[in-house]
Formats: sequence, C-alpha cells, structure tokens
Amino acid sequence: MKLSEAILLGSTVIAPKAGGQYFSKSRSGCALGMAAIARGCEYGSNRKGIPVPHQDQRTLGTEGVWGGWVMREVVRPCDCWRFRVPREMRIKDVIAHIFDYHVMTKKNWTLERLAAWVKTVEPEEVLPKEIGPRENAGLDRFPLTVSQLKARQQEVPEWQTVRQAFEAKRSTKRRRIPSA
Repeated sequence: MKLSEAILLGSTVIAPKAGGQYFSKSRSGCALGMAAIARGCEYGSNRKGIPVPHQDQRTLGTEGVWGGWVMREVVRPCDCWRFRVPREMRIKDVIAHIFDYHVMTKKNWTLERLAAWVKTVEPEEVLPKEIGPRENAGLDRFPLTVSQLKARQQEVPEWQTVRQAFEAKRSTKRRRIPSA
C-alpha cells in the first residue's frame, strides 16, 4: 500500500488531530498516524526512554514503515514564511507541516490534496518488506511479517471496496447543491 492511499484510508479509521502521530485516548492522529494505522501498525510508548532529537519527535518511525524515501529533502509545496519553516524539508516533515498547519489550522488544504501531493513524491512502486521492531522508535512494533503480508494481500479486494465506498461518499458530499 502506498503512503498516499494509506493516508486517505486511515482517515476513515481515526479522527484527524494535529500535533502528534497518534493519540490513543481519542483514537485520533495526523496524516502519518492515519497512514500507519491503515498499514496495520500499533503504537506504544518509548519504553526504553531513549532520548529522541526534537526534529524527529513529530515523525518518529515513519521511515521504518514507508521506507527511506520519506527522508529525502524536497521543496515544500506551500508558501509559508521561509524563516519560520525551511524551504527544503524531509518529505515526512513536509507531510506533518502541511497536515498540522494547512489542513488543520489554516484549512487551506484538504487531506485529499495532501495525499495527492504525497503521490507526486512517493516511489512508483513500493516493494513490501518485513518490518520489525525499531529500537529507538515510539512505535513498539510493526506487525508485518511475511505471513501477515500474504494475508494482507488477500484483503486487497476488500480494502479496494472500502476505498471506493469512501471516494464515492466524499464525491457525493461535494456534489450536493444547497437548497434555496
């Protein structure tokens, strides 16, 4: 599953909330948290107490789920003041910034627009890989063993049906014409 697809799929499972990947009490989170949940990740605490650099706290473990391509620096697609937000940022940080500031605060982006932008920077084909626990991650485990991956591949038609239903629901909401 691609990150762009997982963001939209995850938005049907957890509520949007800025400021962190996942909030277990409210079952909410950011675009990266939505995508991780859609991929089957589970969140836990950083039980080892390993200090995490400030710039990595917001997007911790993302590259372990989606691959090293999210670490690539790109020019961000917004016109925020360059002294406040660097012009070039890691993809995972751009996603966090766009979601927190533009989708949730300013509301001048939609989640669909964010997912469309992610689609422009993600690899054409994401090869599935077995993901194990990360020592320094706030995510305790990523339950994607080979057997689980095979089981997920069998679920693809079901997820496609859910995604199509989601897209149909979103498109009908946009087409409604207010009554006079």
